[in-house]
Amino acid sequence: MNLHEQCLLRYLKYPDELMHSTEILKLNNFILEKRFIVKNFVAQSPQIHYTNNVD
Repeated sequence: MNLHEQCLLRYLKYPDELMHSTEILKLNNFILEKRFIVKNFVAQSPQIHYTNNVD
């Protein structure tokens, strides 16, 4: 029996764990997606530096 068959057998024996694991994976993916958006889009807003040029 290979690993995939063992996983399938376990989930067939304990279907409640599959639902719980699925919800945890959904939450984890949501957190990773939000972290990616914040890191790559929100945090890289343009910075404007103002200087006073007095001649």
